[in-house]
Amino acid sequence: MKPRKDVNSTEAALTFRNILWALPYLALIGLFLGYVSWGPLGAFIGLLIAIAISATVGPVTTVFTGILGGGAVNMFYGLGRRTICLREQLAGDLNIAKHHKACNRFDEALIKIEDVLAKDPDFPEALFLKAQILREGFEDLEAAKACLVKITKVEPDRDTPFHRWAMDYYRELRKS
Repeated sequence: MKPRKDVNSTEAALTFRNILWALPYLALIGLFLGYVSWGPLGAFIGLLIAIAISATVGPVTTVFTGILGGGAVNMFYGLGRRTICLREQLAGDLNIAKHHKACNRFDEALIKIEDVLAKDPDFPEALFLKAQILREGFEDLEAAKACLVKITKVEPDRDTPFHRWAMDYYRELRKS
């Protein structure tokens, strides 16, 4: 099987938009001029010519709107291609887990946080949330402590927030 070519979806959307924006206008002009000139058959031919012009001009105009004018267009319309890191992608799932925890649905929260950690096992925020879920929902202090110890290994700098929070929470768990 051949590998797929990487498709720039932003450029494809711009090309498609540039093909379609003028099509209704060109179609009306083609239908009208074709009908006036050659009757019903001319209207059909005019419509086909309008489609051909739109399909030809659209990709050409994408060069100007997408490449040359892309910086300005992207600034105003947010059409720029941006690479989203894994942790930004997982932020939505992390928020779902937080919501489940806040609603005391600890089983669902733990399932969601395990999904996040399966994709990024060293995600400090997810590990911290898992420790909270394990303690509050399951009273599993040892597993919660293990998550906190992992945070301190993943974030060895004592000045980082998650390292400090993990240490404080670990001390709190030891008192329990």
